[in-house]
Amino acid sequence: MAVVLTYICELSEGIHARPAGYIARLCHLFQATIDWENTRTGLQANAKSALSLIATDTLLNDECRISLSGNDEQNAAAQLHALLCDLPTFSLAPAPVTSLGYLPRCLRELNPQVIQGTRINKGAAIAKPRVVQSLTFADIIEQNPGHVDHLEDETARLIAGLDALRAEKETALGQTHGVERELIEAHLSLITDMTFRDKAIGYLSNNINAWSAIAQAALDFCHMLERSSSHYIQERTLDILDIATQLICTLYGEQALAHSPLTLNEPAIVFANHLTPSQFLALDKNRIAGLVLSSTGKTSHTAILARALSIPTLTDIDMSSLKLEPERQIIIDGEPGILITHPDEKTLRYYRQEIAVQQAMQQLLRANASTPAQTGDGQRIEIAANIASLAEAQAAFDNGAQSIGLFRTEITFMGRDTPPTCKELADLYTQVIILAAGKTVIFRTFDIGGDKPVEYLSSDKEKNPFLGFRAVRTYPHYRDLFAAQLKAILIASAAGQAKIMLPMITRVEELLWCREVLESVKQEMRGEGLAFDEAIALGIMLEVPSVLFAMAEMAEYADFFSVGSNDLTQYFFAADRGNAQVKSLYDSYAPPFLRALQFAVSEAHRAGKPIGLCGELAADAPILPLLIGIGFDELSMNCAAIPRIKNALRKLNVAGCQTLTQTLLASQRADQVKAILQSSGGGAAKKPLLSPEMILWNIDAADKNEAIKMMVDNLWLRERTDERDRLCDDIWAREVPFPTVVGSGFAIPHAQTDYIHDSAISVATLKQPIAWGGVMVDTLFMLTISNSAQDNEHMKYFSTLARMLMNDEFVSLVKEMKNPKALYNLISRTLAF
Repeated sequence: MAVVLTYICELSEGIHARPAGYIARLCHLFQATIDWENTRTGLQANAKSALSLIATDTLLNDECRISLSGNDEQNAAAQLHALLCDLPTFSLAPAPVTSLGYLPRCLRELNPQVIQGTRINKGAAIAKPRVVQSLTFADIIEQNPGHVDHLEDETARLIAGLDALRAEKETALGQTHGVERELIEAHLSLITDMTFRDKAIGYLSNNINAWSAIAQAALDFCHMLERSSSHYIQERTLDILDIATQLICTLYGEQALAHSPLTLNEPAIVFANHLTPSQFLALDKNRIAGLVLSSTGKTSHTAILARALSIPTLTDIDMSSLKLEPERQIIIDGEPGILITHPDEKTLRYYRQEIAVQQAMQQLLRANASTPAQTGDGQRIEIAANIASLAEAQAAFDNGAQSIGLFRTEITFMGRDTPPTCKELADLYTQVIILAAGKTVIFRTFDIGGDKPVEYLSSDKEKNPFLGFRAVRTYPHYRDLFAAQLKAILIASAAGQAKIMLPMITRVEELLWCREVLESVKQEMRGEGLAFDEAIALGIMLEVPSVLFAMAEMAEYADFFSVGSNDLTQYFFAADRGNAQVKSLYDSYAPPFLRALQFAVSEAHRAGKPIGLCGELAADAPILPLLIGIGFDELSMNCAAIPRIKNALRKLNVAGCQTLTQTLLASQRADQVKAILQSSGGGAAKKPLLSPEMILWNIDAADKNEAIKMMVDNLWLRERTDERDRLCDDIWAREVPFPTVVGSGFAIPHAQTDYIHDSAISVATLKQPIAWGGVMVDTLFMLTISNSAQDNEHMKYFSTLARMLMNDEFVSLVKEMKNPKALYNLISRTLAF
């Protein structure tokens, strides 16, 4: 009897190329017939065909009925269920697309002539334009050489071409990581798609050549996708065009299609009606200063690649109306979504300054990524990464991970016919240890079985695999495999800092048994003369609530703890996170769950053992103050979240977090917790009104407009504001009716505003005087006061500054200052708040 699964799509963009590829690749591992039906559209698909899955037009919240029939239907159903639950974590969410028209006030002052587009990726660039020739299906059909060989020869040619392109992509997989690897995997799923292959071969019987068969089969699938209600799925037609183009070039030679590839000899802003992912990857990406496309959408793979490389990108630009001059510099600005094709010198100057500021911010972020993670008052917290591969390890350390807090080792055991050998595992683990260069790597032993079965390990059907035979519970049955993995980790430990972590521990007996196996493996290795870390730490995942009430005995045998927030939340509330009907119960902000976390940390520390947190909660910036207030020693997260969490951490102080945590733990409901976190500012430490970095010395501002921008930019770089354009608007709102010049070459631009985190006094001395309300000034005191300050604070500070600047002695001293430090000391002494 067939097994039937019901799936509610949780992907914001529906089942598109990447998730369809994951599903099809998994389904291919089984002999069972697997049929997919979208109950909204009535469209059906073979789940082993990525293209057919995409064509079902499965969108967010669509219900799908999946029928599995065959000898291995139970295993197939269990693995497919697990994959579908995890699909949201694999999805690359597109960045918000903006078609604004809003220009910063300082740019509006220059009155540039702009062309409005739609932002795909922010960032600004100045460079000369270069145009890429776009290929269409019409071009492919028109250039068909026309010659047709015998049916058998054309069929052999087509199959050989598909196989050759597949081999090329498989080789490329081992040389890439991140978004580019995701793209290759998506394209590989299309190349190996049996429905596409069968359709192309079927067309050959119409006495046409392989060229025409490829084009016709590709067009058929494009027409199916174009009928989708999802723009995301519609945009996958560009991938099919890309595959068809690559396949034709594989069969007929790179010169078969008459198109001129673009060579970039210098940084350029690249223009194209559309650009396939392969065309994009063929360009020198270090010389793509910006990208302007007329018809490529925000969710195309080209757009995703551009975002991954932080290339300013616009779309919805009418190429036919542009008057581009090859040797004239143009400007792209992704933030407001504009293109300036004929900028004047003032506009160029504005953007040179803007680009320099953006680069300075990126340098700060990169510098911060390599610094220890600590709160504003100096409390260090280990910020670690969750990984599943060597490529992810590299990305984690590039993003500033201080360690690997969770290496999901089970990925190496899945999707294969036989288990990995000890040598294979040891080689992989050693590579990661060497890459870590002295940083700790925590290897979680394989978490398979139950909801994540593998073909070579027999397991019975389970009614509830999440509560069944999985993880550490399987180890006694597969002791040799467990021992082989422990041996591999121990071999790798000779190359650096390794730790072992056990998943799904429920009782202390399980931990004791695992320790016995570890000791026997160590003894075996001593006999073989193999080097390893004799003192290697063995810790446990805290995922099952029973461990909360066994912390004391667990701590006798565990060297450390790590809370698996995803599973612990699920088991704590008895709510399957993959079940839409009970998903609302799965809430890590619920006060009972937060109190459980506090209890776990308290008990671990009482026993003198460190405790970390891994899972989605660790990367959730709004709840970071509570995690610090509770006292976690380590937070482990996806590598992309690390710079953001490190930056948020630096704004906190431990005392403030601890006070806030007590309020949060006393709450009754999750919505109260969220509201308190939002209104409290997250326990961030307040910055002083004046600090040395707020003194700008001898700045080269051409006019009032530039001076205000430079001072506000500095507030942004010093993390005093996240809304510098809005802050500029508020300052100009006071300047326009009443210029704030006060005499003696001084001006006091000021604002009371929602767009400043901490009230600040900024000071700037100018390289040359500038006009300010008809008067020449050479020194600026900018006052930016938060609306959350006391009612009279703004006017108190303003009055104090005005009195200071009317004091002849103070004015003379300011003019005599020779360096910013001396000026800061003078102002600090004079201000008596």
